[in-house]
Amino acid sequence: MAVGYRFRPTDKELVTHYLFNKLFVQTGPFNDHESFLVKEGNLYGSMDPWDIWRIYGGDNLKDNRPLYFFTRVKKVSVNGSRICRRVGSGTWVGEASGEKILSGNEVVGFKKRFRYENQESPDDNGAWIMHEFAINPSLLKNQSDIVLCLMKKNPVAEKKKRKLKQLNDISDEPCMSSKRFKLVEPSLPVPISVHQQQQAELLSCRSFKSCNPKPNLWMQY
Repeated sequence: MAVGYRFRPTDKELVTHYLFNKLFVQTGPFNDHESFLVKEGNLYGSMDPWDIWRIYGGDNLKDNRPLYFFTRVKKVSVNGSRICRRVGSGTWVGEASGEKILSGNEVVGFKKRFRYENQESPDDNGAWIMHEFAINPSLLKNQSDIVLCLMKKNPVAEKKKRKLKQLNDISDEPCMSSKRFKLVEPSLPVPISVHQQQQAELLSCRSFKSCNPKPNLWMQY
């Protein structure tokens, strides 16, 4: 990609140029550069969004730029109209019924928004966003299951996930062992009787030879 160049196509350009040429031009609709920017991938397969992101070079993108894919939608049943939105261990959950994409006054396509949900991994809920672009079926002679999808990380959910991880890391730090500190309660003096105190003083005097009792003045007279 040339220096200073940014791939930021409008919704109309994604439908009228990339998706239209993919469906109606049979041989080589894109040059090598365009084929690199809009890849062939399966966003409704067995891989989770983070694996798709890593394998197709999403970690090399900056400024929350998305990846673009041509992919095929899958019906829940052969004769039904419902689309299976499973992806890896989770599901793409629709956030709106869809937006019309206009070229002049003509509706040339539709855009639907999805977010990733996973009951087995609640921390990843809402962490991925996908926009699905489809040609207006009234412009097609035969139904096509090919759509163009934009997939990117949700910066709000990503920030929240990092904050939760930091809080969990703090709570998992080992606490200082309480065995290192032992609180010693001060002992209270035990009350003793006068008789016990006199006996203690007498024993103390006997243990020292220099301890002489005071003379009894009444005995001198």
